[in-house]
Amino acid sequence: NKVALPFFDANLAARGLGGIPALTFTDHAMQPAFSIMKKLAAKRDCLMVHTRLYDMHNLLQKSTDAYFAIVQSTENNPEEALLHGSISRKNLDALISKLDPGAKNPEMVVDLMDSALLTPVDGGSDPLVVGLPHHCPPDASVQDVYLMMKTAHCEQVVYVCKDNCIMGMITFNSLMTTSS
Repeated sequence: NKVALPFFDANLAARGLGGIPALTFTDHAMQPAFSIMKKLAAKRDCLMVHTRLYDMHNLLQKSTDAYFAIVQSTENNPEEALLHGSISRKNLDALISKLDPGAKNPEMVVDLMDSALLTPVDGGSDPLVVGLPHHCPPDASVQDVYLMMKTAHCEQVVYVCKDNCIMGMITFNSLMTTSS
């Protein structure tokens, strides 16, 4: 990398995007996670622990996110929410189809932290809901977030939390395409 960047990294650099070199050889690597996170509003961008099928479907329709945080509002401030879990877009769609295949019961309330959703039924597949999603403090470095994703082989998302309350999320894709 000292002489020339590898082909794919050179392609990203030519477009002003970060890639792995930006996460290892630049000041970008030491920036705090909150500087690159996508801010999340609990009521608009997340699913509550106890939520209606209608709310799940509505979030799928209005958001393009690949992952959704599962949160619980705090008693002190209704704008803040505690992170409890995470579900992928694909799993959320599968859950809606499984619980209400005919779309006849949109008011059905679902406990997204139910043990049946957190543990796979057949023992070999992945659970629909991740009960302990990876998260970091807002002052964690971008490089630390990258290392967390790579070494933990986690879902392609890390949530940014302060005092257990969700602030935002960083996806692997956004991490790799953030300008250096």
